[in-house]
Amino acid sequence: MELSETTLLREAEQRSGLSDWGSDQTFRIGLRVLVEALLETEPLPKVFERFTAHMIDLLVTRLRLVDDARRHPEIMAIKIERPIILIGLSRTGTTILHNLMALDPAARAPLEWETAHPWPAPEVATFDTDPRISQMQAQIEGLFAALPILKKMHPFGATLPADCLNLMALHFASARFFTFYGVPRFVKWLAETPIDGLYNTHKRVLQQLQWKGPHGRWTLKEPMHQLNLDQLAATYPDACFVQTHRDPVRTIPSGSNVIWTIFQMQDPRAKRKEIGHLAAHLFGACLERSTASRAHDPQLDARVLDIAYRDTVLDPVGQVRRIHQHFNLPFSAEHVRRIEQYIAENPKSKHGSHHYNAEDYGFNSVDIMQQFQQYRARFGHLLSDPEH
Repeated sequence: MELSETTLLREAEQRSGLSDWGSDQTFRIGLRVLVEALLETEPLPKVFERFTAHMIDLLVTRLRLVDDARRHPEIMAIKIERPIILIGLSRTGTTILHNLMALDPAARAPLEWETAHPWPAPEVATFDTDPRISQMQAQIEGLFAALPILKKMHPFGATLPADCLNLMALHFASARFFTFYGVPRFVKWLAETPIDGLYNTHKRVLQQLQWKGPHGRWTLKEPMHQLNLDQLAATYPDACFVQTHRDPVRTIPSGSNVIWTIFQMQDPRAKRKEIGHLAAHLFGACLERSTASRAHDPQLDARVLDIAYRDTVLDPVGQVRRIHQHFNLPFSAEHVRRIEQYIAENPKSKHGSHHYNAEDYGFNSVDIMQQFQQYRARFGHLLSDPEH
């Protein structure tokens, strides 16, 4: 099969029996860039096949979401009210905060299995027994079998709270494609270009999950939201934002190591320094663009609570309480009990420590400390790690 935007669209239509792509087709911009970026890498046959199948699956899901909305117009009337959205970079404490915030009985965090497969819409009656759960968990266990070190890097699980990467993938604007396929041209596009229509897709998936599934206050997390923070804020005008902070000297090399570890399993040609260069460009753009957006819009800035990584490490319960108090949300005794139980059952480095050499990825700590000056000038007081 020849790989192009046109052939992928046609194949998705044939497989689904659907052809209505909806009124907003801005997703095609990212799809086009992604296809061209993949071809520029001269992909290995197995990567080419995996990529093609992946793109078709995403496009089929888009067609089915449009079809659901046509047949059930009530979906589009569903409101996403006052979500809490964590927007800090990876390795800044966002995962632990997300997991703890999601323990609130009033919260509703999207789970990995349902964001990866939002069609057909998850239902309350079968939410804990849906066959997609075991299918997703089997894929994760297969990944662990191939790369046991991943357990030390990040928690993975079909029923764990998910980043928004899968939602953004349906608009072909997800950093997950970087991890899976390298695609330098796509990464640069993502870092440098405002993405039209992205949050139309994002909201549409949340509506799909809320339609028949459990209800609650959406509790979301994704570092890449920093790239289009103004659009995110406009889509969810009552959203509560939490930005976590840690020195990029720590976060960017660590994130680069995670990306390279997964990508080199797909393509052994992967070079650590090339991955590090792209990661610095992308993550640095997150920091600088979100800082600029907040400086430009005082009303947006006022909607963001800033939290230092060190404070999350030293007092995770206190930071969850702080978030709730800041946004005038109840902090129930049951939520506290669940948090304490979770922390007892999931100590730090439960599966071992994540070790890497920053220099392998082309990073010199002195150089990184001189970068991202706009971000450092605003948030430098929040960047130090806890003292041991």
